[in-house]
Amino acid sequence: MLRSVKTLTALASELLARLPTMTGEEQRLGLEIYRQLAQGEPVLRSALAEALEAPTDTVDELLGHPNLKCLTYTDKQGRIIGFGGLAVREMPHRFKVDGRTLYTWCAWDSLFIPVILGLEAEVESPAPGSTVRVRLRVAPDGVERVQPLSTVMSFLLPSAQTFQADVLKAMATFCHFIFFFPDSDSAAEWTKSHPDTTVISVSDAFELGRRMVSARWSPAVMRARRRRRRSLMMGGSRAEGRAGSFGPRVENGP
Repeated sequence: MLRSVKTLTALASELLARLPTMTGEEQRLGLEIYRQLAQGEPVLRSALAEALEAPTDTVDELLGHPNLKCLTYTDKQGRIIGFGGLAVREMPHRFKVDGRTLYTWCAWDSLFIPVILGLEAEVESPAPGSTVRVRLRVAPDGVERVQPLSTVMSFLLPSAQTFQADVLKAMATFCHFIFFFPDSDSAAEWTKSHPDTTVISVSDAFELGRRMVSARWSPAVMRARRRRRRSLMMGGSRAEGRAGSFGPRVENGP
C-alpha cells in the first residue's frame, strides 16, 4: 500500500539510485561490524582486524571511506556503538536477537537487518504522537507477526548527499522520518506535516529492505552464509565466525 502513485518497484529503483555502490572490501567490513555489534557490545577495531585477518591500519582506512563513515557511530573511546541502523546503546526502537536487546536507528532498520544477520528479531517500536507501541517478529525471509495488524510505516527517500555526510546528519535527515504507525490514518496525519514522506505497508517496507540488502550487501552476506554452512557441516572450526580476509578470493560455489 503506497500513499503516492509510486509503485514498490519504482520506489526501490529511486532508492537504490541514491545509494552509493559498496566495494567488496567495504561490504565485508560492514558485514563484520553488523555481526559483532549483534553480540550486544561495542566493537573494537582490533577485533575487526583480527576477524578479517587484515592490518588494523587497513580497517581504519576503510572506515574513513565515505560509504562506511556515514554509517559508523563511535563512542569517545573510538569503539563502534552503531552501524548502518543497528546500535548497542539505547534508542527508541528495540531490537532483540538471540536474547540480546539491541536497538535500531529507525523503524525500517528493524525490517532489513534480520536479512543481513540471518537472524530472527523481536521488535518493539514507538509510534509518534501515540502511546501505542508496535510489535513485530521479523525473520530473514519476512515479517512473521505484527501488532496491530493495521500497522504501516512512513518513509522518506534520502537525497544523494545523505549518505556522503557524517552519521549524525544521516540520522537527522533520513532516520528521523521513518516510523511505524498503528494505522494508515495516523500515518497520513503525521506525513501531512512532514514534506516528502510517504506511507507504505509493512510487507512493502520489508521487500524494499530486502531489495536494498540484495543490491548493497548480498555478495558479502552470501559468502558469510556459505562459510557458516561449511562450518556446521564440519562440526565447527576455527573458521567459524570469520569474515574472510581482504584481497583476491576464490569461492567454492554455493
